[in-house]
Amino acid sequence: MSRALLLSLLWLPVLGAAADLYSAEAEVADEGADSRNRALAQMLGEVLVRVSGNTGIAAQPAARPLLDAAPSLAQQYRYRTVDNADGVVRFLNARFDQAAVESMMRTQGLPVWTQRPRVIMWVATEERAQRALLSLENHPDAVTAARARADERGMPLQLPLNDLEDQGRLSAADIWSDYQPAIREASARYPHDVIVAGRLVGQGRDRWAGSWTLLSRDATQSFDTPPQTLPEALTFAVDQIQNLLAARFAPIPGAGSGDGTLVGFSGIDSLATYGWLVESLGGLQPVSKIALREVDGDRFTFELDLGGGDADLHQALAGVAGLVPEPGGARVETTADGTSAGFVPPQAPKMSYRVTR
Repeated sequence: MSRALLLSLLWLPVLGAAADLYSAEAEVADEGADSRNRALAQMLGEVLVRVSGNTGIAAQPAARPLLDAAPSLAQQYRYRTVDNADGVVRFLNARFDQAAVESMMRTQGLPVWTQRPRVIMWVATEERAQRALLSLENHPDAVTAARARADERGMPLQLPLNDLEDQGRLSAADIWSDYQPAIREASARYPHDVIVAGRLVGQGRDRWAGSWTLLSRDATQSFDTPPQTLPEALTFAVDQIQNLLAARFAPIPGAGSGDGTLVGFSGIDSLATYGWLVESLGGLQPVSKIALREVDGDRFTFELDLGGGDADLHQALAGVAGLVPEPGGARVETTADGTSAGFVPPQAPKMSYRVTR
């Protein structure tokens, strides 16, 4: 396996699902069925973006059956009204059936990203040669905008408290100089899998240009953002961060060759365990390529392209200490000529193992 592929796979965190990906709200003109159904389709489109990590998913032909079925996929909904200067504004709030949505997405070949990295984001600003850590106290609108966009994208985002403990561990100068030991130490008090350090330079007229660094245990990635207002700069950065994470970590149906062997592994409850498993698989003689196909809780399904047959893979996996065949996993039987025999349903893992390491 190539070093680049291994590094990419080793960067994948193993996490709990982001909270409440399946609820949404939209403004409606009235409480009639037509308005409700249009709003439900719109809201389900937002849900699909969160669940898949793909901002363009609602426009894909494969998503059309889900959007058409939005009224039947809504588990519950309710209306609320808000009085403002223009009169009464009516909103529809709905929650969609998670199991039904995910099942239809998988049937349609759409990615289901149930596990995603927890992100801690530090931001330092520089204006007129003065540097400071961004906080809710000094920039409430920008922080609120960042949190709102993270919710829209299904990103588990943590913004630091910036209390005395944070200030004692990390300064704006540390972020500006990309002093990673201090950034990592300050982040240790917050549950996280990816650290984001942002630097925003004021360019006058409320325009801020940014440079951003994503840090994980094994990799670093950077990007820049163009001059924008502070709330726009933060929401733009949140989008970029989630796009980068989704590109790396969201399971993509068909990411493998499609001709490989599907193998399921459960008990993957930490980044270290995941890294060990990928490294072990990559070192097996029959395996020429690895593609992550699905994540469900602590269970990961990989497509393994093989230089030999399934029997060779079965034998190789049997030699990996820390892997135990699971009941229900398909037993690989061979014929006299060494080829595998027996029927395995398509898209079902042929083999299942539990990691006991």
